[in-house]
Amino acid sequence: MEEIYITEEELEYLTDVPDIAREDAGTYGYKRQMSFEEAVKACNGITLEEFSKMWEESINRLIPN
Repeated sequence: MEEIYITEEELEYLTDVPDIAREDAGTYGYKRQMSFEEAVKACNGITLEEFSKMWEESINRLIPN
């Protein structure tokens, strides 16, 4: 295998990575996924459980026991 020589400037360029790039590279591809409830609330929606509670309350208001 052929030996490759690099200058000090090239070595510094290759090893001196800015902190910002390190932070981005550390989190790249590892985004925390939202839970279903978080996704629903992010788009101002309601869950099926919330809907069923609201439905039951409205029926009880219209048709009391």
